[in-house]
Amino acid sequence: MRIKAAFSYQLKNYFKSFGWVYLWSVAVVVILPFLISLLLGRINIYDISNYLPQLLPAMILSFYLFVFGGISYDGFKLFIQNGIGRKTYFFSKLYALTIILVVGEVINVLYGIFYHRFINAKKNPVMTFSVLYGHYFNSAAANAVSVFIITILFIACIMVTGMVIGSCLGLFSRRMQRAIIVGAPIVLFVLLAVLVMLNDQTSLKMTWIGDFLLFIVGMGNQSNTGHFVAFAPMLSGAIYFIVMLLISYRLTLHFRVPR
Repeated sequence: MRIKAAFSYQLKNYFKSFGWVYLWSVAVVVILPFLISLLLGRINIYDISNYLPQLLPAMILSFYLFVFGGISYDGFKLFIQNGIGRKTYFFSKLYALTIILVVGEVINVLYGIFYHRFINAKKNPVMTFSVLYGHYFNSAAANAVSVFIITILFIACIMVTGMVIGSCLGLFSRRMQRAIIVGAPIVLFVLLAVLVMLNDQTSLKMTWIGDFLLFIVGMGNQSNTGHFVAFAPMLSGAIYFIVMLLISYRLTLHFRVPR
């Protein structure tokens, strides 16, 4: 009963915040440019396809799941103060975010169909990953299902990455959290710069790193765009999701009870 109540509570809050994020995103990306064009008297050259990105719903969903998946300790404090344990908190949060993920992806597909049919049919297909995996099977239905699964896994991996980051931060004090938030991007930037320098000297395409990355995305030596191996990202995505989920779970179990 406790996990049902915790799940219902989190799902309700997530849907509410998800709706607000959607509204603000549409307002900033679509409505605000329209109003500016109207005020400047340039409404005659306003083209909605230029201000309505096809990937807008996918970006909103990915951003939302990463951020709210990473908000861990604040929700834990509320639950633990009401007698709900760490495991119940973790799984109720996971189930609620998974519902948001599935509903959000259905919205993405419906939006993609609408965009492709009524706004700009010349751009990307309904699901973006169809560009890479949309012709792997001989059946159009199988291709659509496989691309849908790959997309779900991709966004789910973004979600659990946020959960792991949030769980890690939840183990530290507020001061240490701020230091990590500021310092981590700097360290990542330095590492990226080092990788770029190494790539200039010795191309990563010629190393095991490049081969491994090509294997993950299903790009074989004979694969053409649209015919990438669909099972490769399914397998690698599932493994990444499970590993990161276990890490987040173990870290959540070490959250300290607030005093």
